[in-house]
Amino acid sequence: MSEWLTSLPKPIALLACDDNLGQQITEACKLTGIRIPEQLAVLGVDNDEMICNISNPALSSIGLDVVKAGYDAATLMDKMIKQKKKKRWPDIVVKPTQIITRQSTDIYAANDPYVLPALKYIHENINQNLRVTDVLKQIPLSRRALETRFQKITGYPLYKYIYHLRVEKFSRLLLETDKNIFEVAMETGFDSTKNLSRLFKEVKGCTPVEFRKKHLIRNQIS
Repeated sequence: MSEWLTSLPKPIALLACDDNLGQQITEACKLTGIRIPEQLAVLGVDNDEMICNISNPALSSIGLDVVKAGYDAATLMDKMIKQKKKKRWPDIVVKPTQIITRQSTDIYAANDPYVLPALKYIHENINQNLRVTDVLKQIPLSRRALETRFQKITGYPLYKYIYHLRVEKFSRLLLETDKNIFEVAMETGFDSTKNLSRLFKEVKGCTPVEFRKKHLIRNQIS
């Protein structure tokens, strides 16, 4: 693995099939002197907190909706026992919920001297009512110049990156807290909930209420 990682063009990003392999990659990089995430970013799957935090640097991971999948499997088993018919039963698909970002995919690992401070400012102030003009005040470039550099590095224009990041933080709090949608919206910098459902649906494909019901099993069980 060390030889293979050394042979890869840098910078590069790797998606591991699970957190165990992701942690093996971070160990191999440490042995070969490959810097994470500057030269190689790593993303695992499962969000096993013990493995992710043992990793050095801490491993970012994709969380899976395993609790709901467990209930779906139990429901299917109950049907199979009761019906006692030989038929083709549907597969249980374990769907992803969100990406839990840690140091192995640190967003600040941009080598552009103007994009790096812009990213840092956005992430540090995302819970405020942040606007593109606020970012431009921090960077000694014209809007056009910064937008061109920023989109080349991140793949998004400034305004879209800001609201995508805000929606991601909003969706994470929807799953991690019992606060109502209005409280979560205020905490993540949305000054009103008027356009929130529309923006959220653009990014996640459903409304905040639908997202929470879909991923929180306690909302589906009486």
